[in-house]
Amino acid sequence: MEYALFKNRSYRGVISAGFGLYFSHFRLFFKASWVMAVIFAVVFATLEMLLSVQLPALSATIMKQELVLRTELSPEVAQQYLMAIGITLLLGLLYVVVEALTTATVLNKLKEHHDTNTMMMPKRWFAISRRMMGRTLKGYVFIILTVLAPVVLVAFLLVALHHLMPAATMTLMIIVAVLFMLLGLMCFPMLFVFVKYVMNQGKSYFHLLRPSYIIGLRHWGHIFTTCLIGGMIVCVMAGICCLPAIILAQAHWISQEGFLNGDPLGMPDYINMMSYITYFLTGFILIYLCMPMLMIWYYMYGSIETYEQEKNKLDI
Repeated sequence: MEYALFKNRSYRGVISAGFGLYFSHFRLFFKASWVMAVIFAVVFATLEMLLSVQLPALSATIMKQELVLRTELSPEVAQQYLMAIGITLLLGLLYVVVEALTTATVLNKLKEHHDTNTMMMPKRWFAISRRMMGRTLKGYVFIILTVLAPVVLVAFLLVALHHLMPAATMTLMIIVAVLFMLLGLMCFPMLFVFVKYVMNQGKSYFHLLRPSYIIGLRHWGHIFTTCLIGGMIVCVMAGICCLPAIILAQAHWISQEGFLNGDPLGMPDYINMMSYITYFLTGFILIYLCMPMLMIWYYMYGSIETYEQEKNKLDI
């Protein structure tokens, strides 16, 4: 199979090339990214422990004191709860950063393929490009800010309308749902902007944003179909991988619900260690199950660029 990037492909060809490149070079991608994948798995497991064990336990304790025992909330429990919320928010931010840096280790090899049409096996087991990591992290931040700007604007306008027309609550809710759905659909071309920004070092994001978004908008159907079908395949694999973690999280939640009703927790002493190991393995495997989407976006970018170049030649 030909893995050249700049070739006009259908969405089927893009998905096939993406998965083909990933599986044929899996050892290369693994060697380039395993260190960051381990760090990601540690952050993922710690965050999951907070969300599925610590926060539900503290919430159940607070609800039992206030609703069942009818006693005042102790300052120690309130302080622990606020501290857990703060740590969760910090870990959520760290999760995004580490995920971006893990993505950068793969994009670094795709950049090599972009420039030379080949990829060399990393010479060291810890081979990380700080330049690509910085550019990927900036790309994440720029994309998030670009997407959030219209969301904040729409939210502000809707709040203003709600104050002007308080009786039209149901109508505003429908408007909110429609507007946010449209905004979500309009975000798909940003994937093309992101890949083009990362692959074309030396060009600023805001210099590429407008022309690249317009090109992505012209190919909206191609981007949407590619992401939908590729995403469904990846989501099925990721869902199967996450089943043990989901079952454990539900067990913790059900246990805390029983504690709230006066039942003993009924969880073995080793459950927390087993949960952390399960979450760690889930996070580590999840990275490599979701990684094919990077290759799909990469070939989607190459296909659109090729189409635009051919179109410009015909126009000339």
